[in-house]
Amino acid sequence: MLSLALLILTAAGVVLPILAAAVAASRGASEPAVPVPTPLGAAIPLSALGLTWRRLRDVRTGRGPRVLWLGEGDSTRYSRAFRLAKAPLYDAGYSWGTVERSGGAVQPVCWEDPAQGDAVAVDAIAAAEASLAEDDRRLALEEQRRRQAEALDAELNGDARRGDLEALRQSLRLKAWAWSKRKREVAEALLREPDGANGAPKAATAKLARDLVAEVEAAIEAVRVRVAKDPARDWLARAEDPDVRMAVHYAVKLLTDMDRDMASLDNGVGWGRSHTHAGHVLASLPELSVIEATNALAAVWRHRKQLRPEVRARVFGSEQA
Repeated sequence: MLSLALLILTAAGVVLPILAAAVAASRGASEPAVPVPTPLGAAIPLSALGLTWRRLRDVRTGRGPRVLWLGEGDSTRYSRAFRLAKAPLYDAGYSWGTVERSGGAVQPVCWEDPAQGDAVAVDAIAAAEASLAEDDRRLALEEQRRRQAEALDAELNGDARRGDLEALRQSLRLKAWAWSKRKREVAEALLREPDGANGAPKAATAKLARDLVAEVEAAIEAVRVRVAKDPARDWLARAEDPDVRMAVHYAVKLLTDMDRDMASLDNGVGWGRSHTHAGHVLASLPELSVIEATNALAAVWRHRKQLRPEVRARVFGSEQA
């Protein structure tokens, strides 16, 4: 019944004015202009710029009557088109606004001016699509150039970057004691990074690998410098004996092998917290200088009870040390 009533009202909206004009003419009155009802279809393209346009209502504005349309769907393409061809779209009534319970969110809208006719909206959409196509060509060309540049860069620098990643692997393997948990996690994530062009590591990945290795080496060197600047004088004379230096180096390595937890547990095994970093650094050296052996003797003395009597005898001159 409701549909039938709407049909009758719609027909009346068209037929009655015509009948009224005919009656007026038969009575000798001047014929009034017959109003044409606003179509339920569209003067704007109903599907344009990735959106579906839905007619909301007729609005009387300070610039005259307008028909308000709402663009529904993913507005990504519309946003890009509006940036590239704002002038023609804006002239045709396209813009952004808050309507229909949007919660304040800005949505694509069109304030259609019925007096402009269909051509304005159609031409604006055509201009926007042309701008999008041109921008697509530009982006494709930029991507092509970027890939070519990456390929050339990988050819020129790929071996050096592979070397940076290999140096990182070696440092993690051979100097694990010098890597903090945070640095280790970053390094392991880097080693899982997919390669770039031509199977070469990406430039950013290689640079970060170099930086991490450099930081770890700097930390190791800082310990060596600190050890060299603070010799324990009580052990200096003994450290001048080459056999003692070899013996204490061996003792340092034994304690370091036991120090798997890097003194994180108070278990009396391996180095204590005050010596763990220096102990690992000294153990990693190919040999000890007199100053380094002096500090090694002082550190081992604090942990000598973990060593076998014969090792203590070689290091300190007595099994009862």
